[in-house]
Amino acid sequence: MPQTVTQIATDMVTTLSTETSQVTNYNIGSVIRSIIDADAVISAQQEQETEDLVSQGIMNALYQLMNLEPAGPIGSTYLLNFALASTATSSVTEAAGTAIAVPNSTLQWQTGSSFTISPGQNVNVTATCTSTGTITNVPAGSITQLVKPVPGLTVTNPSAQPVVQGRDAQTQAQLQAALSQEIAQLHRGDQTSAESGVLTAALLDSSGNPTEQVVASKEVDYIPTTANPVNAWMYVYNGAGPMSSALLQQAQNVVNGYTDVNGVKHTGYKAAGIIMTVVDAPESTVNVSVAVLPKYGYSLTTVQTNVSDAISTYFAQLDLGQSLSITQFAFAILAAPGVADVQITTPAASLPAVPYVLTPPTPVLTAVTPTTATSLAAGTYDVAVTFTNVWGETTASTSASVTLTAGQEIQVSSITLPTGAQGVNYYMSVAVGSTTLGLVASGSGVQIDLTSLPVSGAVSPPASNTAQIQGNAYTLGTLAISEATS
Repeated sequence: MPQTVTQIATDMVTTLSTETSQVTNYNIGSVIRSIIDADAVISAQQEQETEDLVSQGIMNALYQLMNLEPAGPIGSTYLLNFALASTATSSVTEAAGTAIAVPNSTLQWQTGSSFTISPGQNVNVTATCTSTGTITNVPAGSITQLVKPVPGLTVTNPSAQPVVQGRDAQTQAQLQAALSQEIAQLHRGDQTSAESGVLTAALLDSSGNPTEQVVASKEVDYIPTTANPVNAWMYVYNGAGPMSSALLQQAQNVVNGYTDVNGVKHTGYKAAGIIMTVVDAPESTVNVSVAVLPKYGYSLTTVQTNVSDAISTYFAQLDLGQSLSITQFAFAILAAPGVADVQITTPAASLPAVPYVLTPPTPVLTAVTPTTATSLAAGTYDVAVTFTNVWGETTASTSASVTLTAGQEIQVSSITLPTGAQGVNYYMSVAVGSTTLGLVASGSGVQIDLTSLPVSGAVSPPASNTAQIQGNAYTLGTLAISEATS
């Protein structure tokens, strides 16, 4: 740490006073003190410049050692859905490089491959923006304009999350953060190194450009069970979800260690003896509704575009397992150019970092004649269901009732699993006509038939919800931006 001007001047006064007794006035304003102070200023500047040069030299050496260079800006790549009206008279073929845009903007994307589409059909094609920066990350349903219109052919981006995120040019601070990440990856066996190491997993095209990559990771420790004998879960996210099985497998290989196609062995990042399972991070979609008050001189259309960009950027910067702060969300919108004030209707409050799976809806029951024997007697039965995952179980749904005649069984219709749920537990009356429920079966949510009562001593539905959503990624769903009245 360089000395301050005062420290240098004090040292010079001390040295001079011990070397000579002829100078007696070292007070500020004296001739000798004025000379000392001026020299101290020059010395302090030289010390600071020397330290800055040494520090930058060290950083440059580390960048070269780690083979790091400032990353340039890139444009987003989206998976676009093209649809051709059934009334079209013939198929349409579009060449690679077909241009698509956000209406009334300068943002354009070009398809990476050619495609042919028949009337009444649709195809998915990736397209990369010709502009660069985070501004190229746009809300769902924004990319809708064919630069060269084709009768009956429409296009949109179904998701707000791009396949590859657009980014700005890397700053010096971001480069230093990248250096810290590289250093973190040099060692193995702890949470920091594992989370950093798995970020190297990526799928590349023939030119070496990423087509899908891990952009966020979060390790969560776990107490092994018979069903899941793991010590930790590594949640990984590609920024667009769901993650492909190929990238998920590559991320698991990075964690465990593997030998590549060239026979080179790569050491894993997990500690020896630890079982760490890589899973796709669950996405919790958040619908947003805000009313903004434009500043004087700004049109609502302009402000809506700026606010949309600000909201998309806010969601893109949320880490896995990070809460959505309604205060920070409001500040992000207020920072958008042209916004004087904002009223957030949805979400109504902050969202937790680790939410819980919602309680299931009431199951749909049908009395049916089985193809195999049933032991259920004629009468009325209640059935309720819960959702389960590795972290726990939700509370039970509202019970549904069904009345059987002799020889019938209970058919429970299929149930769609929500974000974070991995299975369904079925609870039914412990005796005909009883409202007391016991666990009778478990499943994946597909249609199931119940043919017998719960066994004696079967557990009851839980009293509290323990089905956590670990490694959660909040993503932007629908977006409504209106004008505030005051």
